[in-house]
Amino acid sequence: MKPDSEGSIPMIFLAGPPGAGKSGLGKKACQELKLRFFDLSTPVINEQSLLSQKEILTEVITKRSADIIALPWLLQQNKGIRTLVRRSGVLLLLWAHPLDMQTRSGHSEPLFTPSPRIKTRGGFGRNGTGCREFRSLDRAADEVLILVDSSFDEAVDDLQNYIVSIREESLESPIIRAGLGDWVDEWRQSYDISKNTANIIVDAMARYLLHLRSEGKSPRTLSGVYSDLEAAGMLVIMYDYPKGKKAAEVLVLFSDPPWTIEFERKFSDSPSAIARYERNLKGFAHFLKNS
Repeated sequence: MKPDSEGSIPMIFLAGPPGAGKSGLGKKACQELKLRFFDLSTPVINEQSLLSQKEILTEVITKRSADIIALPWLLQQNKGIRTLVRRSGVLLLLWAHPLDMQTRSGHSEPLFTPSPRIKTRGGFGRNGTGCREFRSLDRAADEVLILVDSSFDEAVDDLQNYIVSIREESLESPIIRAGLGDWVDEWRQSYDISKNTANIIVDAMARYLLHLRSEGKSPRTLSGVYSDLEAAGMLVIMYDYPKGKKAAEVLVLFSDPPWTIEFERKFSDSPSAIARYERNLKGFAHFLKNS
């Protein structure tokens, strides 16, 4: 990402099954917002090979020739493409009800697998999320926009709001974007630590969490990292007293998993929890060393 404000705004990639509205909604929303829209989900591109589609997508990303990009169904199934997209911007999943998407897609073969446990609306449930296809896309996406029972105009308005929100959030500090805004104030109130020192620690942790998110780490994995970073930060503040230290001096305190014995005593004596703590803090130390 470029350091200037325009370059720091991520490209937004629209994902979703055929019939989700990526092309129609994306084009209309971008017209209203005066953003550049590139539709990779057209029939002509859909008929090309995976390699050809990947080359087109890579060129668009490299040249940054669009603000919003609709992804074809074939590319969405590729794990490597998902990682590329999340490193380059934000993956936004559009999801209508499977019965509606199936009808609009024009596909004769079933696109979705109903759940035998669900007895409403074809086995997909009221919100249409009762299938493994949704679970797979939900895990991959940064944001999910549910468009069940929405009219076209309502869906356009919802998509516009999401786009505006994502673009505005991208201009916030890493601490805000990672949801760590409360940590600085909480640590200052609970411990004898300066605002500058708290900011140095929390900013580094926020950047690490955003890095992991861009790598496509699951919400469950991120939740564990979040908890372990918070515990490590409190332990360092309590036992290392990083008063008056410069940024490099503060962050070097995390070069190894800090205070593992105290983590076991204060937070968890579970061997799996301790192993996770050490693993996550080693990952954080590696990130700091290479960033």
